[in-house]
Amino acid sequence: MASFAAKPDIPRNLKPYFLCLIRRGGLWNVTNGHEDLMLRHLAWLRHQTEARQIVFAGPVTDESDLAAVALIETATMEQANAVVAENPGIKSGHFVAEVHHCLLPGLDEVRVEY
Repeated sequence: MASFAAKPDIPRNLKPYFLCLIRRGGLWNVTNGHEDLMLRHLAWLRHQTEARQIVFAGPVTDESDLAAVALIETATMEQANAVVAENPGIKSGHFVAEVHHCLLPGLDEVRVEY
C-alpha cells in the first residue's frame, strides 16, 4: 500500500476491509422449521458488530436478489469467510454470501448503536 500513499490523488487513509454481499439463497422463502431464523441472524449480527468483526451491515431494500451488505474487519480473507460462515442464514441456506477484499478510508470511528 506504500506505493498508493505516494500518489497525490489516492487517499492516504485507505484501510483493508472485506465487503460481504449477501444474496437470497435457495431456501429464501422457506420458513417451515426456521421460524426463529431472523431472530438468530439478528443476534449473531449484533454479536459480530459489538466484537468489531463487522463494522456495519444492513438490508438491501430493492427487488434484486441482493438481500444485505456487510463490511467485515479481519486480518485475512480466511478470517472474513469464517465470520460469514457462522451466520445462521448462511448455515441454513437462506442466504448465500460472496466476500470481496476492498480498500476504503479508515472507518475506526464508525459505530453501530443498539
